[in-house]
Amino acid sequence: MIKTGSDVLFHEPTCATRRLRRSVVVDASDETFAIQFVAEPFAFEEDQEVLMYFNGAREFLQQVVRVIEVVQPDEGSGQPITFTLAPVGDPISAESRQHYRVSTISADLEACVGEEENLQVQDLSSTGFAVLASTPYSLGQTLQVSIVHEGEQWPGIVSVQSMREFGRGRTRYGMRAIEGDPHNAEFLQVLQRLSLAVQREQLQRSGGAL
Repeated sequence: MIKTGSDVLFHEPTCATRRLRRSVVVDASDETFAIQFVAEPFAFEEDQEVLMYFNGAREFLQQVVRVIEVVQPDEGSGQPITFTLAPVGDPISAESRQHYRVSTISADLEACVGEEENLQVQDLSSTGFAVLASTPYSLGQTLQVSIVHEGEQWPGIVSVQSMREFGRGRTRYGMRAIEGDPHNAEFLQVLQRLSLAVQREQLQRSGGAL
């Protein structure tokens, strides 16, 4: 299923935010395959087991792989590190458990938060999103929001989970959808669908990293 030229995503095992980084398969056989990260690689070590994500024939998949070999490039060659990996077990669907965030800066996604409209969504997961807003909010505050994409708008209820000052009166807020509210069921489904769509689009790009 893993072929030369395929895109594979990894997140660092110790990374709490689970931001993904993109790699490309440069060689593949029946038992192993080799990858090179598009940008800065994770510091994987031999015999380490890591989780990868990739596009299957019909769905987004995840699979544990073991690092078999780490090949450093010749000094001055300008080539990236090559990691040889071996699958551990079979791949399983990842489409019901996407809680890591993906950058949506280049995607056509906006949010309405409180009284503010046309806020660009900075990143997105199946359970929440982040925006830069001018209105002051408090941690734990519950807000009415909506996500806008390609002319459609979906309302939901979120709580403020994180905040960071960005200057010029703007604050980056991390919002999490309230999962226990029955009125939020469709909103959560939309978040998951949009998150997967962004992941698929980023996997299909020929360049750049996540």
